[in-house]
Amino acid sequence: MEIKIGKSARNCVACGHGFLHEQELKSLVRLENQTLQREDYCAQCWDPSRAAGAFSLWSARFYDRKVAEQEAPEVFSPLRQAFYESVEAKGRAEVAKAYLAAQLLRRQKVFRFIKEANDPDTEVRIALFSDRIGNALVEVYDPNLSYEEMEEGRRALLRRLDELENPQAAGGDAVVTEGTSEEETETSEENGDYVRTHEY
Repeated sequence: MEIKIGKSARNCVACGHGFLHEQELKSLVRLENQTLQREDYCAQCWDPSRAAGAFSLWSARFYDRKVAEQEAPEVFSPLRQAFYESVEAKGRAEVAKAYLAAQLLRRQKVFRFIKEANDPDTEVRIALFSDRIGNALVEVYDPNLSYEEMEEGRRALLRRLDELENPQAAGGDAVVTEGTSEEETETSEENGDYVRTHEY
C-alpha cells in the first residue's frame, strides 16, 4: 500500500473553526477502506478518546504561508550588517563573506532569491536577491572560490559576527573556537554550495 498523507486541513474537523497561523493542533490518520483519512483537531476539541483505532497520531502547528510571508523579519541582524559591509568591499575574502552571508540570509528568509545570471561583460555569475527589510534589490557575485577560500571566508564571517554581537570584546582579538554549536556546523551542499549556518 502506498502511503500518502496530505497537508493539514484549514479547519477543525470537529467544530469547523479555521486554524490560525502557528496554532497548535492534533492530527491523526485512520485507515478506512484501504485509504488513509486525515483528521485535524484544535486544542479545544481534542480528546484522547478520538485517537482510538487511529493509524498514526501527532502534534503539529498550523502553517499559513500568507501570514508567514507578511511577518517582518528581525530588523537588527549582525549577519545582515556583516553582509552589507562585505558586499561593498573588494578582495576575494570579502566576496566570500558576502556570498556566504547572502546564502544564510536567504535561508532565514530575510533575502528572497529572484534570479541568477551571467554578467555580460565579465561572465561572472551574479545572484539577485530582494532584501525584505529594506525592500531593496541586492546583487551578489558567485566568486567560484575553492574549498579553502570558502572555509577562510566562513571563519572571517564568524569572527565578524562575534565582534558585532560582543562589542565589549572588540578591542581584543575575537576568538572563534572549533567547538561550534549545531546551528553553526550544519552544512548544506545543495547545488554544490558549501554553507555553514550560523543563526542570528
